[in-house]
Amino acid sequence: MKKLLPMFFAGVLLVLAACSNDFDVVTDWKEVPVTYAIVSPQDTAHYVRAEKAFLDPKTSALVIARIADSLYYPEDAITVWLERTSNQSRVQLHRVDGVVEGIVRDTGIFATNPNWLYKYKPTPGNELLPGEEYRLIVERTDGQPAITAETTIPQNFNLVKPNLSNIPPLLTFFPSDDTEIEWRADKNAVLFNVKLIIRFREENASGMTLQHVVLEWDVPSQISLTDLDAQKQRGKVFIPGVEFYRFLHDNIQPSTDRFRYFENMDVKIEGGGKEIKEYQLTSAANSGITGAEVFSIYTNMSEGYGLFSSKNVSVFGGIKVNVKTVDSMSVHPLTFDLNFKY
Repeated sequence: MKKLLPMFFAGVLLVLAACSNDFDVVTDWKEVPVTYAIVSPQDTAHYVRAEKAFLDPKTSALVIARIADSLYYPEDAITVWLERTSNQSRVQLHRVDGVVEGIVRDTGIFATNPNWLYKYKPTPGNELLPGEEYRLIVERTDGQPAITAETTIPQNFNLVKPNLSNIPPLLTFFPSDDTEIEWRADKNAVLFNVKLIIRFREENASGMTLQHVVLEWDVPSQISLTDLDAQKQRGKVFIPGVEFYRFLHDNIQPSTDRFRYFENMDVKIEGGGKEIKEYQLTSAANSGITGAEVFSIYTNMSEGYGLFSSKNVSVFGGIKVNVKTVDSMSVHPLTFDLNFKY
């Protein structure tokens, strides 16, 4: 999801560059707001990118994009707010330099320094809440209407398979079978990603621990969603067992003098809001029509271009790999030389 940001802004500038060719040479330039943010309850700080693009009859938009003063609003020109719509409580975001925050803008067609962003760091009791709708508001001091958009943060997800009530919950991976992971979610999350956080330790022949290893695996499978009622849905993913073996093979060196033992595993489920999916669907539709790579200029902002959406992440820990999996790994061509034991 993080990759949406540079793609989105690049797309806006490319379109504006093309549109500028249609302007009469005596036409005044036009300022176009461009706003972007994806918020999550897990984030310790929330950032909004609020900028401006120009349609200029005399200068390419791609040239203007490299000029920081043309890309960013003056500090006193806008005020950015985040509002919880259920009680209309709002907090003001403050302008910070992303470079100082450790957020470096991708090099390319844009000015990179400074990298002005608008930041909100929640205090205890003022965190963003799952299930709540939030409104992003960009107020302009020149009297023009505020730029707004809304998103509802997905509720926390519930894991169904593996069953967390089992002690311990187990996952089994066989090369010829699929491993099923199932969860429940509300309908504010429509775009999902599933990861497995795999932990194991390495010991020498004397039983001394040499190191603890953590691997993060993006599960390569198609996710299915089924409506359960007006508010809830069931998510499922079927993981080809052989892909688990292949992932370990590709990320762990063979060994004869190190003995490896699975410790535990987390299932990490990330669900993004409908606005993110709409952005991706628009991109796919445009690409299919033109037969070429194009950028989607999807927007859910009240003016200009932009994307304001949300996501949630739930992590379920304490899951074990069962003994049958380790036995199978000990004889499989992809994993026999990794020396896993139980």
